[in-house]
Formats: sequence, structure tokens, C-alpha cells
Amino acid sequence: MKNSYFLKKKISATVKSLGLFLVKALVSFYKFAFAKRTILFVTNNKIRTFTLGPIPQICTLLFLVWVGNIFAQTMRYDEVIEAKAEEISKLRSANNYFEDEFEEVNEKLKKINEYLASITGNAQAVKGEESQFKQPKNFKEEDLSRRDKHTLNQIKDVESQLSTIQSITQTRIKKIENAMAVTGLNIKKIPPKALQKKSGEVKEISLNGKKGIIDRQGGPLDLDSHSMDSMIVSNASEESLEEHLENIKFSSELDYLMVLEKIAIVMPFAKPMKNYYISSGFGTRADPITGRMASHHGLDFVGVTNEKIISPSKGKVILAGQFSGYGNAIVIDHGFGVTTRYGHLSAVKVTEGQMVKQGDVIALQGSTGRSTGAHLHYEVRYKNIPLNPRRFLEAGESLFNDDKSAKYANS
Repeated sequence: MKNSYFLKKKISATVKSLGLFLVKALVSFYKFAFAKRTILFVTNNKIRTFTLGPIPQICTLLFLVWVGNIFAQTMRYDEVIEAKAEEISKLRSANNYFEDEFEEVNEKLKKINEYLASITGNAQAVKGEESQFKQPKNFKEEDLSRRDKHTLNQIKDVESQLSTIQSITQTRIKKIENAMAVTGLNIKKIPPKALQKKSGEVKEISLNGKKGIIDRQGGPLDLDSHSMDSMIVSNASEESLEEHLENIKFSSELDYLMVLEKIAIVMPFAKPMKNYYISSGFGTRADPITGRMASHHGLDFVGVTNEKIISPSKGKVILAGQFSGYGNAIVIDHGFGVTTRYGHLSAVKVTEGQMVKQGDVIALQGSTGRSTGAHLHYEVRYKNIPLNPRRFLEAGESLFNDDKSAKYANS
């Protein structure tokens, strides 16, 4: 205990003596550095004196330190200004690049807009939605430079273009969907049974009573064609319309429109003859050979002698030659489960496996097979279910703005 007490006393004494020494040293330094000084000025043979006490001297010293600090910073201003100038130059280069890219994107949007308007039809009938552009609140347009105003106008133009494209896209989608609905094909997945029922309900006026018409009709009986239908189905494309749409994921309306355009371009919307009249419709009729009521799965087109038969859209020939009651026949697979059949041909101009496009001459009109005269028996089928070809012609007229309407013998 005594040792600890004496140790504390020694430490305390040492600290006190050290503190006193430091205080005395600071006081001595203060008296030496800031001692009262007198400055003499001699002017016009007169001596003037100024006495500076410790406080003025301290203020003068602080002032000199502040001025020295400012001077030291000014020595670095050139470096700062040069760095900022380089940064501004890089920003200007980037701004010029993005402005050029922005104008290029705007031009591309205009071209897309023009294309969509052209395939939609009358561009005047399509009105875009109001632009979604919202000007930031932290600046006013009148405060902007001419260059910035130009960029702002470009942004507004792009917003307007996007809005118009969206409106045209929606209009075109609706137009294609409506056209597909007219044909009896529904891209909203109508089951085959519903299609069969729907196609069976279609009845057109029998034209057998028309004088001079009965000798230009024909077509296979159901019993005649069933034996070879399985072969045609096996050669046709496997993926149906419903499966194709189900397998594709759409991220936008434009994606969906591109798929619909792909489907529409292969649908048999065009006419298989340029000049013709229709002598027999689709549905139940009096068979021109037996005279009994029977189903007619297509339309009978009558043209001039050796009238050319053309492909209504692109596809692959999966049959070319003799086919039951069809006589000389052609079957074209257009994809997505859709096929077309051409019967009673006098000459076949294509071969199996050949790819054809819309407008290609594939055959000549004839009277082979079960036929009472030269004509074309034309069918459209989906998954081997007969659909009314007249509906496809009407859908094509509405979709592609074709003013030429089908000529029916009873119209």
C-alpha cells in the first residue's frame, strides 16, 4: 500500500512539473513571438511609429495564412479548369453521338409507322393515342438552348410515333383476327368438333336448277375420297394453328402482330382463278351425277377453256396426280394444318415436294374425274375438316382491300 501511495505521489508530481514546464514554455514563446513591437516609418523627414500588440499580431498572422492558402489553391485552378474542360468535351461528344443515334431511331420509327400504315390500308383512318410524354418539372422549355429544344422536340416526335405505331398495330391485329374469324378458323382455339359443326351448318343455294350450269359441276363423293385422305393428312405439316400460337410466347403487341402476319401470308385468301364464275357452292346440294342430296366440300370455279389455276398463297405441294373422284388433282400444304385441294384438272404443272408461292400457275382447268364439264373443284381444309372457301375469299377481300368480288352464277 505504501509503495502504491508513493508511486502515485511521484506520478502526480511529475505530471504537475511537466504541465508547469509546458505552460512556461508556451508563455515564453508567446512573449517572444508576439512581444509588443514598434514599427517606424520615415516620410518627409518625419518619423512615425506604429505599435503592434499581441492581438493585432495574431490577427495579421491569421490573415497571412488565409491569403497563403488562397494563393496555394489558385496554383491548382488551371489543373481543375483543364480537367473540367476535358470532362465537358467528353460529355459533348457523347451528347452528339446520342443525338445522331436518336435521330436514326426516329427515322426508323417513321419507316415502321409508314409500313404499318401501308399494310393496314387507309392511314388517315388510324388515329394514334395521345402522347405519353411528360416534360420534367425542373426546367422550362423557354430556358433551353436551341440545341436542347431540338432534342426535346425529337423526344416528343418519338413518343408520338410510338403512340401511332401502337394504335396501327392494334388496328391491324383486330383486322387479321376478324379475317380469321370470317374463315371459320379462330385463333382463340376452337376445337375441331366445333369447326366440323360450324362448317356443316353452312348451306348455299343449289345451282343445279340453272340451265347450262349443271354441265359445269362435279366433285368426289365422300366415300370416294376417304381412302386417300389419311395419306394426305400424314404428308401435311404437323403443327396446327392452335399449337403454333400456344407454343409462341408474346412479349408485346408487335410480336403478336408479326406472328399473325406470318399466319395471314400463308392463308389461302387469294382466288385460285383470275377470271371465273362459281357454278356450285359449298354445303349440301343435289349431286350433278346421281341427283341425290350430298355434301359438296368446295366451290366449283368455271373459267374459259384451259383457264390457268394459280396458287392462292405459298405452300408445299404434297399431292400432284390422280386422286380418286378428283381426277387429276393437286393438294397444297400451307402450314398450320391448312391445305387446299384442286380437282378435275386437265394438266398439272407442279410436282410433289415443290414449293410454290402466291400467283404461281399450278395447273389448267379440266374435266377429269367425277365431272360434268370443264371447271375447277376447289377446297380449303383445316386438319382435314372442309371449310367454306368462299369465306376465305371474303376474308382476303377485307384484309387486303381487294375490290374484286367473287362472281356467283346465282347472284
